[in-house]
Amino acid sequence: MYQFSCSCGAGTQLIMSAADTLAMSRPISCLLLVICLACSPATDLAAEQRSSGPGVDAGRASQHSTGALVGLPEIVDPPLNARLIPPNLAKVVLRFLGPLQAPTGSAPLKLRSPDGSEVGLALGETVACSGGGTCYSAIPSTVLAPGTLYSVTVEPDGLRMENGTPVSAGEVGSFTTADTLDEYAPLIAGLELSLSEGCAFVRFITDEAAWPELVIAAGDQVTVTGLGDIRSKFDAAAHLPPLPADVDGTASVRATDRAGHRADSVGVSIHLPPKCPRLVITEVLGNPAGTEGTQEFVELHNLDPEPVLLAGMTIEDKTGSDVLPDVTVPASGFALVVPEAFVLDDGKDPPPRESAVLVRVSGKLGADGLANAGEPVRLVKAGYVVSQYGGWVNTSATAWNGRSVHRISPDSCDQPSAWSTAPQAPTPGW
Repeated sequence: MYQFSCSCGAGTQLIMSAADTLAMSRPISCLLLVICLACSPATDLAAEQRSSGPGVDAGRASQHSTGALVGLPEIVDPPLNARLIPPNLAKVVLRFLGPLQAPTGSAPLKLRSPDGSEVGLALGETVACSGGGTCYSAIPSTVLAPGTLYSVTVEPDGLRMENGTPVSAGEVGSFTTADTLDEYAPLIAGLELSLSEGCAFVRFITDEAAWPELVIAAGDQVTVTGLGDIRSKFDAAAHLPPLPADVDGTASVRATDRAGHRADSVGVSIHLPPKCPRLVITEVLGNPAGTEGTQEFVELHNLDPEPVLLAGMTIEDKTGSDVLPDVTVPASGFALVVPEAFVLDDGKDPPPRESAVLVRVSGKLGADGLANAGEPVRLVKAGYVVSQYGGWVNTSATAWNGRSVHRISPDSCDQPSAWSTAPQAPTPGW
């Protein structure tokens, strides 16, 4: 039995329901789904996953830049030298340097076994994958032989990059099939899904490796969002797709195994949050070189093309909150939420950028200043989380004195990988 916990910030809505058994040939025990709702800014769809994958190596990149043959693609799935791959494999996933032309032949790729037998691979659609480049599915023409080693090969002049450069021919990698077919869909358990700052955060497990997707239905719209690479334990984040705001809907996850069998979790009722400004917490200084509790700040970056009014918003830490004053953050501008006694240039910490809007709150930030050991910080409007920092980094060590935590990309969803983990100089308003 796998269990997870979901911590919802102040003002977030918590929905819990017991899910019924999956409608498939094998039973599964009841699932506990936990839904925390927070507001949904208008964001792009650059999905942020908690998975990592190998990038396209420098050797291939240099070959491409010379205008000669482009090096071989990289096998993403099945993993290189993997064993027990189902003979009824639905697809092979390959990573190329970039988009390809439509192939002229029916099987530009092949699977070859040691006895000389071949299975054609038809180039399929692009698929989401981490690690850079462009990934394509390659579809086997038939069921593979059980207990057999197969090598993935590119045929001579079988593939060309979008600019016409040929892809080198040769062997990409190999894997070995299992002795029996995979006849069952994956089982899904331990699902948690939370919506916050325009992102979906999803955690669940499956009993076999599977490709994960998030399915959200609202009104007459149904969206399917990929949640990263194939695996069996999922801890993923993705930007919410464009959906109606402030309406009821349902959310579920989908898992598709290597044989193409698909399972959907039981849907749970949710309420999609209202539209919120794209005001993002991008930097937190909780351990200043200057006076503790006085020189702390939380940096906000307005990603909207229009000014944003802070009236009606609060900044919260784990145990307290501050009402923000009636201040406007210009389009694409920065604001610094600081204690009332904040000194612009104390000679110890970098002074704020002149164009940054200074937002002073009564007393200290939160209940009694920001904890150096790492403390969640949330920007909340009308009970919904506009942006948050999960308090992922412990800044109490001496090396962090006068150093802040930075959001690596303002578009990233709040998760540990989204924040700098090494001490960096503060850049207030930059």
